[in-house]
Amino acid sequence: MRTRSRDLWFPDELEGLPSRDGPTPRLAVSFPCLQVEDTAPEPVHALLLAKLSRLPACQLVPYEHRGYPNRTMVVVLDEDLACGQPEAFIRGTAFAVVRPDGSCELRLRPEWAAFVVRQGWGTIHPLARYMSGPIPPQTLIIFAPRAPDEIPIIVRIVRSALWYARGEVRGVPLPDTRW
Repeated sequence: MRTRSRDLWFPDELEGLPSRDGPTPRLAVSFPCLQVEDTAPEPVHALLLAKLSRLPACQLVPYEHRGYPNRTMVVVLDEDLACGQPEAFIRGTAFAVVRPDGSCELRLRPEWAAFVVRQGWGTIHPLARYMSGPIPPQTLIIFAPRAPDEIPIIVRIVRSALWYARGEVRGVPLPDTRW
């Protein structure tokens, strides 16, 4: 673990995160705010799911929520390791939603989220801007990978959300967690 400044600790996965090339994709204005352009081609989406299914102590399962389309998957952390702040989770111990367009909805510590947004890989969930409470402000939509070479970057960001959900980064407890 290295520090970007005196006060902010980032997981190794965010160190050296490159800037995303190209324009920012548009999102639908209605819930769940799917990405409407520059979505993941089906083979890229399938490869992303395969990579995320190998995250340690996690399961990739269908997300059955009436607001989300079919083929939405959720990454769920084993309950005994889910020691992060309540804001780290979307529902139960689920910490990331992979939508059929290839984009991901997840939550990061605010300083981590700001860094990911500055690098162009995501945006604050549009409804988090307008709905105080139900959707915490650190909820992001991570843009869909456009090609296989972007998948490792998306996985790094999801792994950072995993650290937030665990309430620790490589054995160092995060503040205000259940450790």
